[in-house]
Formats: sequence, C-alpha cells, structure tokens
Amino acid sequence: MISDFTLLCFWNLISCTPTNSELMLRAGRRLPFLLLLPFLLLSILISFVSSSSSAERNDSGDGEEVRGDSDNDKRRVSLETRLEFAEEAEREIESEIIVDDENDESNDSNDDISLLYRQITEDLKPFSPNKVTREMSKRASIKYGTENHRAFAFAWVNDELYLTTRRPSQEFNGHHIKLFYEYFYDFCEVFGKTKVEEQEGIEDGTNGASKIPPMEMALSSFDYNPPDEERLPVLCFCRDKEFPEETGCILHPGFGFRHNRIDANVYAKREEFDREFPWSEKDDKLVGRFHMYPRLGRHAEVRARRNFVDWAENRTSLEDGFLDVKMFNKISLREHMKHKYILHLDGQGHSFQFEEKLGLNSVLVSEKKLFQTYFSQFLKPKTHYLEFWEDDSKPEDILEVLHHARTHDEEMQRVAKNGQRFAQKYFTKRARLQYYRELFRRYAKEAMAYEVDEKPENAIRICCPGQPCEQDDIDVKDYAEKNF
Repeated sequence: MISDFTLLCFWNLISCTPTNSELMLRAGRRLPFLLLLPFLLLSILISFVSSSSSAERNDSGDGEEVRGDSDNDKRRVSLETRLEFAEEAEREIESEIIVDDENDESNDSNDDISLLYRQITEDLKPFSPNKVTREMSKRASIKYGTENHRAFAFAWVNDELYLTTRRPSQEFNGHHIKLFYEYFYDFCEVFGKTKVEEQEGIEDGTNGASKIPPMEMALSSFDYNPPDEERLPVLCFCRDKEFPEETGCILHPGFGFRHNRIDANVYAKREEFDREFPWSEKDDKLVGRFHMYPRLGRHAEVRARRNFVDWAENRTSLEDGFLDVKMFNKISLREHMKHKYILHLDGQGHSFQFEEKLGLNSVLVSEKKLFQTYFSQFLKPKTHYLEFWEDDSKPEDILEVLHHARTHDEEMQRVAKNGQRFAQKYFTKRARLQYYRELFRRYAKEAMAYEVDEKPENAIRICCPGQPCEQDDIDVKDYAEKNF
C-alpha cells in the first residue's frame, strides 16, 4: 500500500485548502516541493503497481482509498486523476515564480523580432483575406494624401518606389514635408534602393527587400488620427488604445527614429552610457523636460503635459522634493542619465521620446499609455518600465510609484536593464527594416485584392540616395543633405 508519508506529502502539494498548499505557497516554500514532485510521483506509481497486484488477489476493485486530513475525508481517486492534479499543481507553482526578463519570450534571440509580428496579424485582420480593392486604395490616397497635408501615398512596382500623391511642398505640407522625406529615406532602405549604412547585423540592399511584392499604401504622418467611418487602410505610428477599431490604422515604426537620431544618439552608445553612468552613482530624482504640446483625443483636456508639469512644480514638501519636472528648460541625454528615474509624457499623440528614453540605462516612468504603437502590447509595466496616472484626475499616484521604487532598488535596476534590452532588440534600424519588410510583404499578399503591375498614373519617382536622378524625380539625398 502507499505509505502514509507519501500520501501526506502528495496531498499537501495538491490540496486547495488554506491549511495546506496555500500556506506553503505564502510561506515561500514552493520551489522545494516542485523539486520533490518527480520523486513523489514515482513513489505513487510504484505503490500503485504493488497495490494493483494485491487488489487482483483480494478482488478489491480498480481504485484505492486515499486518506485526507481526517478520517471523515475519504475519497476514491484514480491514478490518472492524481497525475492530473499533480501536473496542475506544478503549473500553478511555476506560474507564481517570478523569472528574470532575460528568459522572457521577448529575449529568445537578439535577431528574432517575430514577437512583434503578432501586431501585424492583428492589424491586417480587418482587411484579410484580400479585402483591399483598388478603389479602396485610391480613396485612401485621396483622403489622406490629397485632401490632407499630413499624409501621402506611395507605390512599389517594377523595382521602383513612387509617390502617388502631390509633390511635397512647404506651402501645402508645412513642417510635415520634412517628415515625408524622412519616410522616403527610410523606405529607400526598406525596399533595398539604398545600401544601409554599415552596421553589424543589418540586412542591406536587396537582401530581404527583393521579396516584397508590388504594393501601394497611404501613410499618415499625423500624431493622432480621428475616427474614420470608412476605415480605409493607412499606415499610422499610433492610434487610440481604447478604440483601435475606429480607424483603418495599420501600425508601423514611424519617422521619429530618424527624426530624433535615436540610433546614433542612444542605441549605438549603450556600452558607453553603461560605463559612464553606472546605477550605483545615479541619484534618486525623477527628471523630465517637455515642450508644451496640447493633447489630442478623448483625454485632451485632463492629460495635457502642462497639467502634470504644473502639478509637479507645485510639490514643495521634502517628501516630494525628488521631482525635477519642468517645461522647456531642455537638458541633454547625459544629464537625464545622472538620475535613476526619467519621466515620460506623450505629446499630441504618442511621443518618440518613449523609444529614446527606454534605451537609456535608467528607469522610464511613463503615464499610462493612451495610444497604441506597434510594440506597446509587448511591453510590461513593472518589468520594462513603470506606469502611473491610472486615473485621469489623479496624477499624484506617481508618488506611490516612486516610493515603491526607492525602497526596492535592486528591482528597479533590473527594470532599467530590461527596458534597455527591449529597446536594443526591437527598436534598432535592423529590427525596424525587418518589421517594415514583413508588414509590406504580408499586406501585399494577405490584404490587397489586386496586383500593382505598372507605374500609377501621375506618379513621381522617388530617387533614392546612390541612384542617378532625373529632373522630375524626388531627390531624397539632395533634400536630406540640406535639411536633415
């Protein structure tokens, strides 16, 4: 028969009563039991084989009696049921063990960014299979690229990149003309028309780009895209997180990486920053500097940057003296990294300062995100960054967040490192090129219901750096040298 000791150990492991496994879990003694589990199961199996032989001789049936915590608690449980209970208990214990983010799914390989491709699948669902007609693409081009000064449309066909809407101008597009050319520059690299600057691990030229089928799309450079009843497909770098279905936005990396020179200023300097600003030498201040952009969208009035900065500047007590938050008074990235905590507030929509600050070796403390980006669902608060302002009316919850942070220093050091690792893996140029190429390949194959087989009417050729340009082309290199 099964020994009393074996049954007692096994029952303590799987029981749901407060006097058994819950108390052991709360006491932090889960791991030893997890290690003992295989031996307990083996003991049960051996005992079961022995008891089965005895049962055959004594005609005692196919089950056996298992003693609970009292003589009144008796039940008949099969071996299969016990094994199911044991496996469930093992899964429950493992699920409550906190692991370092190095073993997380997002850190499997430095080169594998396929985790982010789930966002592509989600974004293409409304347009799959092959629901984007030529008429829809034309309507999106007009709506976003002709009627709106903050958008354009492009086509990739016959190994050439074309602008299919009006030629950009300062008069019509305002400061967005610079954003357009930044996108042109990026897309020249995405489609393999420009050799990517030498950087370890980056695909260059036609490697990868040659697999992108002919396709066309519209792109919005606006910080916030209002609801669109037609839900036409358009590339956006962010959208309303609460109501993502209100537009046809397809998320993508956006212009901010080139615009803010994040690759050169942050990602390429990781080792230098780690040496120059070790965690042990940083102070406990939360630092933040911002331009006074108004907020767009449903939370515009209560979530404007000015609201939080005004609140923070009025905190005068000694307890809150760790807040160093101001408007305008700009400081360098190196000045930011002297502090363990760096504040992030979005602007009109999502601010690319998030991707910049996450790549530093301090803890990013961000307001609860109202805008969804192509990576945001894969970031974990308290693992990669800290989050506050859960309630629109109560920005002061940041004080609780900071109090916890300052009393859990080792935990915060891990959060800073996890955030930096995430940025280094998913935000670099190599990763962004991979994302764009996967997105454009799948859009052409899964969403478009037609083929682009010739140069669109009135399209303007985008002449990429390193190519010979003709008079009517859009000369990306010439504009970049004068304005970037």
